[in-house]
Amino acid sequence: MADRAGGHVTTLRPALRADESEARLLERFTAHGVLRDVERLSHDGFLDVLLQRRFLSLQFAVVYDIGIDGLTDPTAIGLVREILREEYPDPAGATPSHREDLVDDLLTLGVTRAQVLGSRPTAVTARVIEDTLSIMLAAAEEDGDAGVLTMLRFWGEVLVSVEYGEFWRRMAPSFAIAGTSSRFYHPHHHHDGREPLAAASQSSCTHSGRLGACLVAELASDADVARFAATEQRLLDTRLRFYDQFSA
Repeated sequence: MADRAGGHVTTLRPALRADESEARLLERFTAHGVLRDVERLSHDGFLDVLLQRRFLSLQFAVVYDIGIDGLTDPTAIGLVREILREEYPDPAGATPSHREDLVDDLLTLGVTRAQVLGSRPTAVTARVIEDTLSIMLAAAEEDGDAGVLTMLRFWGEVLVSVEYGEFWRRMAPSFAIAGTSSRFYHPHHHHDGREPLAAASQSSCTHSGRLGACLVAELASDADVARFAATEQRLLDTRLRFYDQFSA
């Protein structure tokens, strides 16, 4: 019925299938012991996770710049530029960057500045970063705009929101005791939040929603959805390897 009215259902079918695949991956993600039992981690153990996770965050601008190089759609390029510039919101230098906000939150949570400066990527973290860049480059080279947008939306927005939402269960009491607000983790949990591709819109208030609106236009066939699912699977496997290093 809707097909005769303009093909709306036919247009949405690839997005709905992609959403179903993604939802299954996220269920697997949140079932990982480190995220599922984050409140049971020791204080030092939790801070170790956050210090290593910071090294993944430091790759954000690199991945998004590579994404811009790989995109051809002007609307998508403009959106990714906009998201990237939000990381460094004040060209005059009067406003902290998101990376500075991350460190500010770490200090509130009990990390010392000496710990921040003295931390180094573990071998696992370094390999995760290397593999992430390889996935980004392969997605851009092999799958064009669809691959780049899948990567940016899932790696840079959706997984981040899910992670930080799980972290927040552990973090919230520390910020309440300190009498201050999170400048990095809690805001990113919200503005990176997952919006299903079938409901994605350029007017969305989340980055994933706006990137999703560009991505949906690239998902026209079963083959497109299969490539989307394969890229997200690789990204999830890589992120799970990061958390495996903290498992008992």
